Amino acid sequence: MTETVVHVTTLEQWKSVLDVWFKQGYMWASGDKEYHEGYFDYGERKLLLTVDNDIQMASDYAPYIEYSEFISQQKEDNKMATVYEVSQSVFDKLQMIKAHGGSSLIGAITFNAQFIKSIEVVNKAILRYLADDPAIEFKVKEQLYRLWRIDDVGDEVYMRINGFGTPDWGGTSDAFIAPLEEIKKWKTPAWDIEKAD
Repeated sequence: MTETVVHVTTLEQWKSVLDVWFKQGYMWASGDKEYHEGYFDYGERKLLLTVDNDIQMASDYAPYIEYSEFISQQKEDNKMATVYEVSQSVFDKLQMIKAHGGSSLIGAITFNAQFIKSIEVVNKAILRYLADDPAIEFKVKEQLYRLWRIDDVGDEVYMRINGFGTPDWGGTSDAFIAPLEEIKKWKTPAWDIEKAD
């Protein structure tokens, strides 16, 4: 990696540059992740990311890039991120593993190895995400819903659309599943809405 120096003109830009670098795992040479607004207040306008991955002030440093160029580079880099969609429960569990409260990240991954293997995503991508690789992103899939009711013999049945395009009923395997707005169009007093897994 080469040294990067960013010139800012406002405190918001100062914080924005630091937010990007903190998110990428960098910190001040002192080892903290604070904004140090006092530096800005005293006239510092350049931030340096060194080849040793430390953040420092760079008042007399040249060459530098302007804040706008820095942000456009970040947007370009983020376009290359790989995004995986998972359910809310999987996303929540990944966040818990990533936080690894009370243990090391390796310990949290080892403890949850079976769960990680069960996710239908390449394991290497999951491990990169857990290690804060900005090129890998997980987000929650759009929640889908289905309609269900109890039939005349007490069984739970689900609404489906038959070959003629009309509502019918059947098991979960062929249930009509759609976003909430679409499901509401088909809801009648006989059917109840539930989340689909």
